[in-house]
Amino acid sequence: MNALHCKQILNRQANNKCTLVVSVSVLSSIVLSLSASANNSANQSAKKDTKYTLSGSAYVGVRHDSNVSVSELDTNTALSDNALQTNGKLQLKLAPTKKWTSTFSVSRADTHYNNLDDFDLGLTTYSVQTDYAFDIAKLGAHYYHAEAHLGGEGFLTYQQQGVSAGKQLGKQAYLRVSADNIDKTFDVAKERDSEANALRSDAFYFFDSSDFIQLALKYQKEDALDNVFDFTSVGADVAYTHPLSMLNKPLSLSFTYTFDSRNYSRASQSDLPREDDRHRVEIKANYEVHKHVKLSFSTEYGDYASTFTGADYEETIAELGVNVHF
Repeated sequence: MNALHCKQILNRQANNKCTLVVSVSVLSSIVLSLSASANNSANQSAKKDTKYTLSGSAYVGVRHDSNVSVSELDTNTALSDNALQTNGKLQLKLAPTKKWTSTFSVSRADTHYNNLDDFDLGLTTYSVQTDYAFDIAKLGAHYYHAEAHLGGEGFLTYQQQGVSAGKQLGKQAYLRVSADNIDKTFDVAKERDSEANALRSDAFYFFDSSDFIQLALKYQKEDALDNVFDFTSVGADVAYTHPLSMLNKPLSLSFTYTFDSRNYSRASQSDLPREDDRHRVEIKANYEVHKHVKLSFSTEYGDYASTFTGADYEETIAELGVNVHF
């Protein structure tokens, strides 16, 4: 596998992982790791003078959630429900030079539950990323903004900005590190308003068969308006992606394990400390039935163990959907 191919696979994976993640548990986590993306190699060879690329996608799917929850509010319903999920995204990529690229995107995601409509989620996101490939490393800066509505009412404003550095290590490995500042503003539960500093490192290894493995290490320190919500978090992600072919069509299988351990501040010396250990396992398949159409299936299991009752629960999610993109 050549270095350009490695970078292209890396960027697709990083975009899938670095984009805001909102599960059927209604904002069970907000995870962002923005990264640079390269132009498609075929387009580069055919249109070397192209300075911009416009792409878009639309998705519709059905989900089943065994325990509808809102992790940002430390609550779960202990009730299951089905939901309709719709997503749309537009992305503009500018390349003033071969080494300098900038990406602008806007997206909208909606989750509509059959019965628990108080947990319907609407999420509008905006992001901008710019990168420059120096000889020693690719350096970048990014900004991300999200507006979330829960049950049709304002819920959360999420902002993240940071810098990153990526380096190709030989032909089969890539390393990326990022440092971010995160700001959360709640329309309700104002005591949860917070600022956080986060560090993340991602290591990728690409095998000769085009499958690859990713290992991420994470650290975050969050300072909330009410000290009881202050926490320090460490964690790790492990992901493996394997490309296949079925009926002469591309099929991609991926397995992801995520772990986060949070230690919260005490409200007073007499209170017991709160500790959270979050484990999540996800299996996902994407089948390209047409060059512009993909079918996707995913299932995930989350074990969210906590000394705080509202944040101590288990959850299983399954989703089937179709994605149309250009």
